[in-house]
Amino acid sequence: MLPALLIAPALVSVPAYIGPGAGFALGGSFLFALAGILLAFLAVLAWPVRVVIRSLRGRGRLKNAKARRVVVLGLDGLDPIITKKMMDEGQLPNLIRLKDDGGFRPLGTTWPAMSPVGWSTFATGVDPSGHNIFDFLSRDKATHMPVLSSTRLSAKPARKIGPITLPGGGHKFELLKRSKPFWKTCAEAGVESSILRIPITFPPDKFGGKMLSAMCVPDLRGTQGTFSHYTQPGLKIEEGRTTGGVRMDLEPNGDNRWTARLLGPDKPDGTGSMEAVITVTVDTAARKATFTLAGETFTLGPNEYSGWIPVGFGGGTQKAHGICKIRITDFEPGFSFYVSPLHIDPRQPAMPISNPPHYAMALSRLQGRFATLGLAEDTWALNERVLDEQAFLDQAYSIHEERKAQFFHALDRQPEGVVSVVFDATDRIQHMFFRYLDADHPANRGKDTETHKDAIFDLYRKADELVGETHAKMGKNDALLVISDHGFKQFKRGVNLNSWFRQNGYLFLKTDPAEGPLPEIPAGERREVEDIDWPRTRAYTNGLAGYYVNIKGREKDGCVAPEHALALKNEINDKLRGLPDPDKDSEAITELWASEEIYRGPYRENGPDAIVGYKPGYRTDWDAAVGAVTSTVISDNTRSWSGDHCMDPRQVPGVLFSNLPFAATRPNLTDMAPSVLDLLGLEAPGHMTGRSIFRDDDAAAASEVTP
Repeated sequence: MLPALLIAPALVSVPAYIGPGAGFALGGSFLFALAGILLAFLAVLAWPVRVVIRSLRGRGRLKNAKARRVVVLGLDGLDPIITKKMMDEGQLPNLIRLKDDGGFRPLGTTWPAMSPVGWSTFATGVDPSGHNIFDFLSRDKATHMPVLSSTRLSAKPARKIGPITLPGGGHKFELLKRSKPFWKTCAEAGVESSILRIPITFPPDKFGGKMLSAMCVPDLRGTQGTFSHYTQPGLKIEEGRTTGGVRMDLEPNGDNRWTARLLGPDKPDGTGSMEAVITVTVDTAARKATFTLAGETFTLGPNEYSGWIPVGFGGGTQKAHGICKIRITDFEPGFSFYVSPLHIDPRQPAMPISNPPHYAMALSRLQGRFATLGLAEDTWALNERVLDEQAFLDQAYSIHEERKAQFFHALDRQPEGVVSVVFDATDRIQHMFFRYLDADHPANRGKDTETHKDAIFDLYRKADELVGETHAKMGKNDALLVISDHGFKQFKRGVNLNSWFRQNGYLFLKTDPAEGPLPEIPAGERREVEDIDWPRTRAYTNGLAGYYVNIKGREKDGCVAPEHALALKNEINDKLRGLPDPDKDSEAITELWASEEIYRGPYRENGPDAIVGYKPGYRTDWDAAVGAVTSTVISDNTRSWSGDHCMDPRQVPGVLFSNLPFAATRPNLTDMAPSVLDLLGLEAPGHMTGRSIFRDDDAAAASEVTP
């Protein structure tokens, strides 16, 4: 029998945005690719009929439309304070022009302020309690373990045509985002749309438009991105856990020749990982190395990436196809090289990463292979100092150029409807280079502080160039919105609420005595979720948004009676509000909000019980984000990931630019979906809580949603 796509869930130490996550080991893409080709053929046959139907369905909206085409350019994380400062200095001429033509305002973000939440709100016009995405991570109520918030794997009956089993049987990915995004409303009205790399679109929506999925598309190993780093045996590698990747020794294979084993998806029998062999011959004097991988041979020197290299694992109809890039990291004192995470090959995808399924394949044929991983820029390779800053910038801007080609392809071929895209470089580069803006940042210790001191400003200038290039492709009846989901601040100190809960009697480890002082956790060590004594624990955290109460009947081993939960939350919030940082003579937390104070939607029970508003400069620390407990409540953040936005949402608004004047004085992300529909002459569905920014009425002019 022809096998279907095989997918198995796995959880590793640091999930989702903050590292490899609840992932999926996979195999087999032949049938999926075949199905995609057949669907493409059927789409060509049906095209004339679809054009006529779309024309008839869309005719009624034209009399109310303010624009023939709406283009939404998402620049993830673009900060209004930096933007305004640079505009005042005349450094961002295209954004200045956009402001003068239409308008510019800070854009209210979501509670909490993070990309999966914000872009889901952008898509649906509702807050997290209406679309069910509250964080990068959620918690499994049965195990308390952190799990990916956006995607779930479940069993699915096999589909057959006669003796042939079609792809997709056996397992099913479910997108956990709820509510209806604006592009589905457009499709129902016969309005064309191209939705490119907007976060939380995996698996892709099935609708009458085009989509390339983004965050949380896994890599071929089933994680949210696992790099590989190979070194000559005997080289000293920094001790401790490696987050986001694996480090392996090269195997000698003759004079100046080495062999590396690239780990792929799990074997079907569960006995380990499939492997691909990399051979490399090193010419140290010439500072060059020749690699052979999957039948391709190429030579690299210092400071250059290979192109995308297709790599297959397995055989026959169970062969899984990925792509990767290689970069030499050192010739001396010993040879070493980096291999990027194994992205799903868009030319032969092992699972749907676009709608229609052949869309990614067609783009790959037209433009070459491209990054498909949801979190494509390898922030953990820089955090772990496997890549240096220049290597990271080269990677981020290469992906940026791929995205631009996809965006312009859609703009050039779709003269009406909506084209919406999100560029990630503005977010990822700020995360990794914000320390350069503050000489006293703890992350500067032992690192360069001069070479890339202008990286953030160069990034904003490059974003402005993109706005100019986009504007040049606009017609006179086109509307252009440039938005970001949040802004940015320094991330200098991390807060471990689990440690605070333990010190204040709300959380206990299994080894903690019933009475008396608690034993110290040694410095540098942490206790994991499975070490927590849940029947005694009343409050806990994971993810980056807030904390949970361990409620009886809701969580396994819950110990807080439901009728006592609100009083406990109020007690904890009162204690945490203004939490002092004794080492810095400052407060770490400015405000907390109980979920019932800010959420009214049907999914509010799935989110944290309280949202924590950290003071700028502070954020959940790396250990608490995965539910771990340490001995320290507040500590320095020394990672290259030095800027962030997971703090008091009032301090990190995004930006909104429009080439058309708008009425709203306090626009919010909830307003974006209704505004797009309004521009196209469509009524917003009743579930949307935002209002069009282009409607000149009191409700639209003061639509910001705040607790």
